[in-house]
Amino acid sequence: MSNYWDKVLQRRLSRRRALAVSGGLAVGTALLAACGGGGEEEAGPKDTSGLVTTFEDSSKQAQRGGTFVINNLRDPLHLDGQAQGQIQLNVFNSLAYEGLVMNKMGFKEPTTWSEVEPNLAEDWELTPDKLTLTFNLRQGVKWHNKAPINGRAFDSSDILASWKRYETATTPNNKAANANSANPAAPIISVAAPDARTVVWKLKEPSSYLLQRFTTMITGELGSIYPKEAGAGFDPKVDQIGTGAFVLDKYQASLEIAYKRNPEYWNKNAGFFDAIRFPLLPDYAAGLAQFKAGSLSHFNVGAQDILTTKREVKAINLYVYTPAGNNPTWTVRFGWNPIGGKKSPFLDIRLRQAISMSFDRDQYIDTFSNVAKFQAEGLPIQTYWFTSMGYVPDWMLDPRDKEFGDNAKFYQYNVAEAKKLVDAARSAYGGDFPEIPAGRVNVVFGPTYAQQVEVMDQWIREIGLKVKAVPLDYNLEYLKNYVTQQGKVEGYFHGSGAVTSPTPLDLFIWRFYSKSGGTSGALGFGGPDGSLGNQSGDPEVDKMIERAKAEFDVKKLRGTVHELQRYLAQKAYGVCQPGFADSLTMAWPAISNFMTYQGESRTVFPNAPFPSLHNTWYDASKPHKA
Repeated sequence: MSNYWDKVLQRRLSRRRALAVSGGLAVGTALLAACGGGGEEEAGPKDTSGLVTTFEDSSKQAQRGGTFVINNLRDPLHLDGQAQGQIQLNVFNSLAYEGLVMNKMGFKEPTTWSEVEPNLAEDWELTPDKLTLTFNLRQGVKWHNKAPINGRAFDSSDILASWKRYETATTPNNKAANANSANPAAPIISVAAPDARTVVWKLKEPSSYLLQRFTTMITGELGSIYPKEAGAGFDPKVDQIGTGAFVLDKYQASLEIAYKRNPEYWNKNAGFFDAIRFPLLPDYAAGLAQFKAGSLSHFNVGAQDILTTKREVKAINLYVYTPAGNNPTWTVRFGWNPIGGKKSPFLDIRLRQAISMSFDRDQYIDTFSNVAKFQAEGLPIQTYWFTSMGYVPDWMLDPRDKEFGDNAKFYQYNVAEAKKLVDAARSAYGGDFPEIPAGRVNVVFGPTYAQQVEVMDQWIREIGLKVKAVPLDYNLEYLKNYVTQQGKVEGYFHGSGAVTSPTPLDLFIWRFYSKSGGTSGALGFGGPDGSLGNQSGDPEVDKMIERAKAEFDVKKLRGTVHELQRYLAQKAYGVCQPGFADSLTMAWPAISNFMTYQGESRTVFPNAPFPSLHNTWYDASKPHKA
């Protein structure tokens, strides 16, 4: 790892030279203005490489047939999507099951996670006081034709049973975020069904974010609708029976998970593949080799191998896209438990600010996204700095833009100032800080995770802190003792994990709101100065979030989300991964409509390089083999 860090440091000079030649990488407001769509020509750099395939809408030509094949990194622990903590389960959950509504996807550009569209519900109505939400269910929807349900009709009794199963679950899920019975601050008081086609949700308070929560297919969340027989007539841990476009065909542990097309799927304009296969293939090199040979339809090719792969196998399509999502991949989450018998050093705001200022965001993005090399090749790559949230068009403020304000300084790389803050915090602490445990997951988060978190740890060491890496098992230690403990940990850890929905406001509810029942490390920093360590949260943050929860005007809601970002830049309750760049992704040309529709909440983590499997189709006239 030290050799890797040396390599990163050596890139600093070459990166800055590249920035000087290219005129800089700032995205600023130009891209934000372009994200509104409307058929206007996009702003930003143009492709001069000749390597990029443009997004094309071939929906009118879509035909049924063909197989989509993508590797799976590891077996899920089981198949029950209403339970939390199943690695790699989200995509499987969304193929078989559906939600009442779905996010409105972006067309050839990122979605803003601001609108929803009908799905199992044809339409809905919110009363003027915003306390009663009524869904009218779609007719003609059937459950998969598998025993014991055997293709019966879907109706409101399934919604009631699914909610009850979610609300009363004894296995961990995120019911505290939604069920008022589990958390007095959660929005849903009760659910009733006046008839087979109608479901009525009674709410505690106006909740502008709630419809997006009904779209979320991520494990342990609200969105997935299960049949009333789940847990009583069939075991959802070992089988799936949903209303979705694809039916679980076979699951061979350590070998493959396979789906086939649901011939009775209600939506005739989606779900085109005859089959979708996920062979277990955790080794990156083996996966890349199979992709080049055409055995895989799509593969998450690492930035370092993109250009080589394209030149070796010219037939493979290369796409540029922005992996937008509200949730940054990794965040340094600070703990407020004592270390070595003394209070947590991170109760001092100056230490948290210093860590934020120790991060060379441009260097990080260039290193892990290969920016300078891609730009030198003529690829249209732009970069994005994270704030307290991930990049979502129109919602995330760019700290490099003057609109952010004075608190942008806490995102600027400034080692000298960071060391001054550390020295001041050390003086107030009464001596040297103890060695600080830095938790990191030892598997699961992908091939570059260990390198990325080591770079961040090393930057923290460079401003005068002693840091000891602590490996964590994802299921046995990370979920149980870190990410769910709301700051009751020693030192800090590199956290990830799903949020309750992809709408920008929900990130702040889940990570920073004192009443969320969520996974917020910020709860540990109580009081107006964020230094009490009493888990009461920050009252100023709570006020802004509560104002936003009751705001249904998108423009005003966006203004509060901007206000939260400016405020949290100064408080630094967590320091997000520095940022990312436009991504390159690859697929064989036979996979048509690939990434044309972006931000499907049903499919997988919103910012993953993964297509909408419901809208892509197999074009047998185009290559799928080398």
